[in-house]
Amino acid sequence: MKKSVWIGIALLLVAASGSAMAADAARGKELHDKSCKGACHASRGNGNPDALYQRSNRKETLEKLKVQVSFCNQQVLKSEWFPEDEADVVEYLNATFYHLK
Repeated sequence: MKKSVWIGIALLLVAASGSAMAADAARGKELHDKSCKGACHASRGNGNPDALYQRSNRKETLEKLKVQVSFCNQQVLKSEWFPEDEADVVEYLNATFYHLK
């Protein structure tokens, strides 16, 4: 009985550690390119969808970037990304354009 309890606890710990993995910028790029690089971004960037991230009044903090990605996911795109998907997109945008700490 004790052995099965310890095995169960070990499995739970492994599963929990897997869900707390770092965000994946490469996966974020895939999600972003599939959902975000359409007419919405291009219309705001004179035909250049990346111009939105390079403008002077862009997001200044990582928290604001997270809020914007979540807003776009839920209200604009309605893409039904999970929180880890949003985190991957934030990681991609931050690594590629923002470089926020």
